[in-house]
Amino acid sequence: MTHTGDIYSGKIVKGFQNGRKFGFPTANIVLDDENKLPDTGVYAVKVTLNDQPLYGMLYAGTRPTLNLATLSIEIHLFNFDTDIYGQTLQFEILRKIRDERKFDSPQELIAQLKKDKEKILCLLNE
Repeated sequence: MTHTGDIYSGKIVKGFQNGRKFGFPTANIVLDDENKLPDTGVYAVKVTLNDQPLYGMLYAGTRPTLNLATLSIEIHLFNFDTDIYGQTLQFEILRKIRDERKFDSPQELIAQLKKDKEKILCLLNE
């Protein structure tokens, strides 16, 4: 069970680039401890990369809207646009935003991602 404050680390690898196509580029993470996985869903996270604190939203799940079956751990970093493939990052779960779900279309998914991001930005500004 995922708890607020849980800390994870892993290496950033190249994914399918779907997040980028949807306007939400993500860092796909291969966790250092594969036995320690967050529950599926969307989370507000604090990331440490090269000793720099960043914030973003994490998705953990199987991407059912895209009909993919493999588990993915990926983070969309806010206000960040740098090539970080191959680097290691740590992230801390701040709060779960919602459970994983299948959307009827990629457009519906994108609309929800925008709502998720807005909710997280509001939480970070509290």
